[in-house]
Amino acid sequence: MESENPPPLPPFNYHGYLPEGVHDTTVEELRARFVFNETRRALWGKLELFHQWVVSTGSFSHAYIDGGFVANKAQPEDIDVILQTCAPYGAEAFAAMEPFFCRGMDAIYAEYSVHLHFWCEGFPGGLSDFRRFFQYLRPQDAAPLGLREGAKKGIVRIKL
Repeated sequence: MESENPPPLPPFNYHGYLPEGVHDTTVEELRARFVFNETRRALWGKLELFHQWVVSTGSFSHAYIDGGFVANKAQPEDIDVILQTCAPYGAEAFAAMEPFFCRGMDAIYAEYSVHLHFWCEGFPGGLSDFRRFFQYLRPQDAAPLGLREGAKKGIVRIKL
């Protein structure tokens, strides 16, 4: 259950990730928790601008944040973001996504250091639910930690 004042984010596990699951948070807590050096401060500035753009559309209910930015990685290169549309799968959801595709994913990455993905309720089978996909450690990240294939980690969700 989502709350206006979610509990604090849990501590990192032994491997430097949030525990498995989706953890609700606020923009303020995200900043307080994950902006702890100059590299992260620079990424945060870009994410703030991206966040303002997304919120200004009024078309998205949540942003899911993943990648090295929500781990204890000292020098993350970018931030993975999944935007969830307010509208379910269909023309209105596609219209919400359209300005981002028109801008171009490469251009968004270049300006905001964001790897952008989308989700809307009712996506037909066969299309990836990135909210679940991003909770799995990539094999190249799991193996050096001695973790099995399919190991999971946590991601964060912000209400927009």
